[in-house]
Amino acid sequence: MKRPFITKEQGEALAAQFPTPFHLYDEKGIRANARRLMAAFSWNPGFREFFAVKATPTPAILKVLQEEGCGVDCSSRTELMLAERCGFTGPEIMFSSNDTPPEEFALARKLGATINLDDLTHVDCLRDTCGIPERICCRFNPGGTFAISNAIMDNPGQAKYGFTRDQLTEGFRRLMDLGAKSFGLHAFLASNTVSNEYYPVLAGVLFKAAVELKRETGAQIDFINLSGGVGIPYRPGRRPTTSPSSARAFTGPSTRSCSRREWTTSPSIRSWAASCWALTGIS
Repeated sequence: MKRPFITKEQGEALAAQFPTPFHLYDEKGIRANARRLMAAFSWNPGFREFFAVKATPTPAILKVLQEEGCGVDCSSRTELMLAERCGFTGPEIMFSSNDTPPEEFALARKLGATINLDDLTHVDCLRDTCGIPERICCRFNPGGTFAISNAIMDNPGQAKYGFTRDQLTEGFRRLMDLGAKSFGLHAFLASNTVSNEYYPVLAGVLFKAAVELKRETGAQIDFINLSGGVGIPYRPGRRPTTSPSSARAFTGPSTRSCSRREWTTSPSIRSWAASCWALTGIS
């Protein structure tokens, strides 16, 4: 349940100074959330949080998160341009998009971003536009339904995004032939979940695929992107996720052998939603 970070009197004073409606952000709360997430995954030296720019394309917020060690996840040319203007460069940028115009791939490559391919056809598009970089990521869609503790969280099988399992094998082989040397895997299988089990279960799906792909293709898989999907408890009585609990679950047997891999996340709603209020007047 969200609780105000300002008093009624403070809100009225701000509304008298600035025309409503407007959004008000709690910088202290945003920094605290970022630090809790970083601390929870500090056991992994390669961990980085990539904030999804589309969640809040506000330069001041992006710069606060940059100061806290976060990168950015961009999905369009405009977001790439914003990231560049805010000072993000190279591996600080993930480019995850779909139905991507060639010029957006070209800009991502120019900035040195890690490109996350959404579809098998993107391999040829990227090759023809600007060449295949040595470091590349692919979005995995395992199909079927995604369930946690017998509760269905989402239905990836009905989504149009991502490589199927067979397409991943084909895609990795083609990318290797075209010069890719360092691979990552990404998946986004639920939205606004408040379950502490989500990331560990998702990690299990991705690491299983990583082990299989290594065996099938010989690819060097260096990083796992757990994406976003973690939300906040909007309704009374619901409990929030706790980053330390989710992170500790990664020490289980299913993922311990892969703990030296780079891990990345982008739970952008959780990073700022509880620290943002919309102020408006009612007459």
